[in-house]
Amino acid sequence: MLTSIEPLVQHAAGNPVLGGVGPLVAGIVIVAVLIGVIPWAVRRRKTQPPPPRPEEQPVAPAHPTHLEQTREPGGAPFPEDGSRLTPHELKPHSSRPGSER
Repeated sequence: MLTSIEPLVQHAAGNPVLGGVGPLVAGIVIVAVLIGVIPWAVRRRKTQPPPPRPEEQPVAPAHPTHLEQTREPGGAPFPEDGSRLTPHELKPHSSRPGSER
């Protein structure tokens, strides 16, 4: 069991492969992989269908599909003395009162 990491750091600093050449080789490998991904992505992109032309775009419906409504505040207003309401004191949030249970 290692009690300290210091001997490993000193060994890595004294070894030229672990101290300088290793990270350089790892960096070169990473750059090579990233460069190799570019031709793969280009080939993959060519197999996808082209984007739709303007005449193929969907048209907007003749009737509105979204209705905006303003809710009326219901129930008691929030306390003005700085206190807060607990969950059992809150009323149902709706523009119309629901059935009392």
